[in-house]
Amino acid sequence: MDYYISPFGNDSNSGISHKYPWQSIDRVNAEQLLPGDSVLFQGDQTFKGNLTPTFADTDTDIDIDIADESITFSSYGGGRATIDAGIGAGFYAENIGDVRIIDLNFVGAGTEQNINSGIWFVNTLPEHKKLKHLHIENVNISGFKFAGINIAAQPIEGGLCGFSNVKITHATVHDNGDTGINCIGSWNPEETRYSHSDIYIAKCRVFKNFGIPGKGSHSGNGIVLGQVDGATIEHCKVYDNGRYNDCDVGGPVGIWAWDSNRVLIQRNESHHNRTNSKKDGGGFDLDGGVRNSIVQYNYSHENDGAGYLMAQFEGAKAFHNNVIRYNLSENDGRKNTYGGVHLWSTGSNGGIRNTTIYQNTIISSKSTTGNPAAVDCMTDGIRNIRFYGNTFKTDGHAAFIRGEDNLGVVFEGNSCLSV
Repeated sequence: MDYYISPFGNDSNSGISHKYPWQSIDRVNAEQLLPGDSVLFQGDQTFKGNLTPTFADTDTDIDIDIADESITFSSYGGGRATIDAGIGAGFYAENIGDVRIIDLNFVGAGTEQNINSGIWFVNTLPEHKKLKHLHIENVNISGFKFAGINIAAQPIEGGLCGFSNVKITHATVHDNGDTGINCIGSWNPEETRYSHSDIYIAKCRVFKNFGIPGKGSHSGNGIVLGQVDGATIEHCKVYDNGRYNDCDVGGPVGIWAWDSNRVLIQRNESHHNRTNSKKDGGGFDLDGGVRNSIVQYNYSHENDGAGYLMAQFEGAKAFHNNVIRYNLSENDGRKNTYGGVHLWSTGSNGGIRNTTIYQNTIISSKSTTGNPAAVDCMTDGIRNIRFYGNTFKTDGHAAFIRGEDNLGVVFEGNSCLSV
């Protein structure tokens, strides 16, 4: 069934024709939606309220692979409709899969007034139950305190519930607080399984998500994935995030993953990301517990922190078998002490190990607020790290390599050029 909503409608109408539309988001929230239903808002119109739709009881173990059986939220007529969420969530759904959100704008009241996220899917189910098929496409999200898009597992009774087959494409996510696009699950260093799987993020623009001062942990990230087994982030542009982060324990990064397996980050641009602390503000990062992942064909430039960071924090799962290749870093490390490629480890669970970094071009120059280098691997707790076939260029002021004598690192066939 197709349901139409227009500011010129009436909630006593049938809603099943654009000639007799409903008027309010409250009327949508009251309807028991079924697989295959569509909720269509009139384009170029604004609707005040918070989408918290009601879904008819269905078996969450059923795997719906037919797109027409998903519940769709979109616009009709010319242009996109706007959901004005005020201080609440633009769209919130708990324990529901098989949903598409396409061609809509979501606007919050701003990061100082809003107390929620733009689009928020949460799974609280027990017994490791996974919900499938979320598709978010061609949306514009701004003005929310926390995440623009938040995919979260919050199990009430333990377990590893989460989401699989999630696609976020052509999203513009900007001027939010904590994060642009966030995926998070249950962190358990002893658990070998993951909350989420098969996450695909592509052709998104994520910018001016400045962070929440005083949060007490990293804030102001662009795109961050946690507790994911199998993900791709590609063809995204992420920039000017993180400038309000004031946490000195950890900072924001443009695009990164942590506690995840089999993540591919490729053909993205991450630049001018910032921090207001001594930590991060970098371009790309594989962080605590990431394994079997690849970062390739990306462009990082003018970030406060590292262009390409690998970091292993205390208590993280084992970090190993990762690859950084065919990337470009240009004038990263504008603040504090970072390298275009930077390794940092506490040595937890074996530290950073079995990682190859090859065929990258790293260009580093003097900074008035930082102490940059092409490569920084001064840290302990790293072993079997191999740099080969890379080109390191500096202006004669920035260092080429800090930590070249680290016994855990081998440099072979790299070129060091002064330009």
